[in-house]
Amino acid sequence: MGYTRYWKRTEEPLSKDFLADVNRVIKDAARYGIAIRGGDGTGLPEIELDRVCFNGNANADKDLSHETFILDDDTGFNFCKTARKPYDYVVRTVLRIALDYGIVEDVSDDGVNEQIYSDEMYLRDMIVW
Repeated sequence: MGYTRYWKRTEEPLSKDFLADVNRVIKDAARYGIAIRGGDGTGLPEIELDRVCFNGNANADKDLSHETFILDDDTGFNFCKTARKPYDYVVRTVLRIALDYGIVEDVSDDGVNEQIYSDEMYLRDMIVW
């Protein structure tokens, strides 16, 4: 089943403070068993001043990667299909932070029920990924 996050990238540049917040989210997610990898689902995520790029864990017993989340200098409409996999929590949280920094606007998704599902299911103690 598909599930997508949408946003519009503004001209506001990525900042060191924003990147520090992104790194914090990724570390927090790891505490709950949500592994964040590079764009292809392997290796390390890219958290740089010109680009934030990550995916779920393709190396897990069941593939927990889907589409690559990319936040770079390209302005305009963007989206990331996460299929409700655990990394969706990180995508959603990074977009909320980016919204606070003015880096993105018009953030939306495929529905509130799906958002609640991702929060509750991925962050409970029953996570064993």
